Amino acid sequence: MDKMGKQFSQIINKNNLRNKINKITNKDNLYAIEKNIENLSENIENKKKLYKAERSKLSIYRHPLLISKYFCLYLIEALQKIGRFILSHLIALTFLILLIISGVYFIETNVESDKLHVIRSTLIWYGYWIMLGVLSSIGLGTGLHTFVLFLGPHIAEVTAAAYTCGNLNFKVFGEGSFICSGKPLSTPISVLSIYSKIKMPSFLWGLGTALGELPPYFVSRAASLTGQKDQTISRFENINENSSFADKVQAFIFKFLRKMGFFGILLCASIPNPLFDIAGILCGHFLIPFGTFFGATFIGKALIKNTIQSVFIIIVFSETVINYILSLISGYPTLYNFVKNAIEGQTKKFKANSTGSVEDNGSGIISIIWNTLIITMISYFVFSIIESLAISEFQKLKEKELSIIVDESKKKLNIKGPDMQVITEVADVAFNYINSKLNNFDKTESMEDLKSEIDMTNNRPKEQNNITDKRSKPRKRSNKKKNQ
Repeated sequence: MDKMGKQFSQIINKNNLRNKINKITNKDNLYAIEKNIENLSENIENKKKLYKAERSKLSIYRHPLLISKYFCLYLIEALQKIGRFILSHLIALTFLILLIISGVYFIETNVESDKLHVIRSTLIWYGYWIMLGVLSSIGLGTGLHTFVLFLGPHIAEVTAAAYTCGNLNFKVFGEGSFICSGKPLSTPISVLSIYSKIKMPSFLWGLGTALGELPPYFVSRAASLTGQKDQTISRFENINENSSFADKVQAFIFKFLRKMGFFGILLCASIPNPLFDIAGILCGHFLIPFGTFFGATFIGKALIKNTIQSVFIIIVFSETVINYILSLISGYPTLYNFVKNAIEGQTKKFKANSTGSVEDNGSGIISIIWNTLIITMISYFVFSIIESLAISEFQKLKEKELSIIVDESKKKLNIKGPDMQVITEVADVAFNYINSKLNNFDKTESMEDLKSEIDMTNNRPKEQNNITDKRSKPRKRSNKKKNQ
């Protein structure tokens, strides 16, 4: 037994197999397994280093064809899963489709056309903001910034219209939107009154951002239930001094959420935080109840953070702040005239009559710059999603390759004799340990790292160590009393 390597010996100790091994009569089979495991571990670690280097070079800008290849493989696999799901739930899906078609037909034939148009346009309007909210938070940190591109400008436009018209008697979507009507109010327009005009789109956008956080949660939860360890969790648990600043920040959020639970999730969801996907991954991995995760996320994103952002935009684009900004830039004639003309052009649009005699400023430089910015950010978002999915497919394929290597190594073992049952159990434990390390390319381990990781004393919880220490102290005291 003294010839055992450190890694294999620690695997034995961790799984309480020492007594069974001592009963083995033919140690040659045991040493054969040990040598196989040591060689396999070294081979796996070398492969992981190679795959990690290969993955770090994957970029849609440097290797578009390679990214396209893995993305197509991902699409094929996704379509196969969808096809299998449809076939396995064909009756239920058919019934659901027929139910939806019947409901739509009933509404179309029994509701007046004017009311139907209002219902349809309202549902499309609300669904539009929910979709934008989902796009804002989905994508593991690379979501489309729809608040900056869509909701923020919408709130600013409503604010400007309210101060220009002097009232809130204008539509914010559909035909004839943002056209002043009625007399100005005798009292000044307040922030809360403007917020009441945009509260529904703002709330639905926040709801969409909360819904967009669910995919990481469910993916991580499914992996945890199957016994797999999420690669992101492993990366956060192994942060060191050489890690990047971004990784250290993510690790801090990881530890904070793990310690604070519901209130940690609520706090992180209540502030602008592009790294909030960590919360979904963490809660899913540690099997936090869905109600706890989504409840804190919904309150934080749809109610708290969303309200703060919306009120901030209203204040920034209020009449008082705009006039103050114009006074600050009055010493720069070019910039002052540019901003003032843009504001006056928007004011003319709001005050135009309902016949549609609105001056077309679509060809203006502001419109061109803004549309270019939107197209650029949407393109970047699409490219980021494609690259992320392609890299995830690359990693899946490499994990399968490593699994094949492990399986082939296991098949090479020729276990015979009276010790076959014990030897088989030892081999299964060792190979299961190797398999548990296949999905973490970011951590390549030496023998000493493996020893410290699977050492029973290091893995034992601190509370358990404290309990055992407290139990051991009274025993020493009692022995002293007996000696006296």
